[in-house]
Amino acid sequence: MNEVLLEGRSLRLALPDLARKPVFGTAPMKTILDDIQFTLARGATLGVIGESGSGKSTLARVLTWLLPPQQGDVLFEGRSVRDFGAAELLAYRARMQLVFQDPMSSLNPRRRVGASITQPLRALGRCKSKADEARRAGELLERVGLAAHLAQRWPHELSGGQRQRVGIARALALEPAALIADEVTSGLDVSAQARIVALLDELRRDTGLALIFISHDLSLVRSLCDEILILRQGKVVERGPATELFALPQQAYTRELLDAIPLPVPEPGWLDQEEAAGAQSEATGQPVPSPA
Repeated sequence: MNEVLLEGRSLRLALPDLARKPVFGTAPMKTILDDIQFTLARGATLGVIGESGSGKSTLARVLTWLLPPQQGDVLFEGRSVRDFGAAELLAYRARMQLVFQDPMSSLNPRRRVGASITQPLRALGRCKSKADEARRAGELLERVGLAAHLAQRWPHELSGGQRQRVGIARALALEPAALIADEVTSGLDVSAQARIVALLDELRRDTGLALIFISHDLSLVRSLCDEILILRQGKVVERGPATELFALPQQAYTRELLDAIPLPVPEPGWLDQEEAAGAQSEATGQPVPSPA
């Protein structure tokens, strides 16, 4: 648990600010991330909190090297990602999976659920046959609490919570060392949110998966995460163990965040209770009608 899996060192990223682009000429640069530093131990959970525009989702893309930073570095198992060749970068991305906020936009509407789940396996040549693909899709669906027969459904036939589980199943297909969950509970009802968080916690405990949980929901972050990183306008405002940060925040901005949203004290085992309450209906539930 104490072995460092992932490390961010002085990460800086600036992108063109298209909202301020003049009619003629280039857009000015806007700093998105400024001197971000953190470490993530193997099997640990890091919560990233911040208001909209604080750089949370951009950080997720930097860590998966979809947006390489202009300065700083990401170290994976002690090695600089900057030094990776094409083959090593492909292997790194397989071990650093990203689950997106909107599962409907990240799933191909013309591809059945099972095909979406096994697409990464096909891309890397890890499935031997169509029968192997079908078997792996069913296993992964069951791993995230869904029935194997849902592999034949289309994305629009599933509920929001089911689609988010499909996204998690696809990320698990390559057996990653770390999972970045970017606002994966956004847009779900409270019960579905609790079940997704319970699933992520279960996966972490069972597989030793490290987790970066990006969210604006402080109560979910407090229930799930070991360490917390508070971002504001691309800068780290505060970081530390979750229990200490929620009990005694050191920075005024952190106190403002905590004061702005009521944080009920969670009952022990509440995530497991929510998971048990809704697991059966979500696992085998009837398809929801397609939007008109």
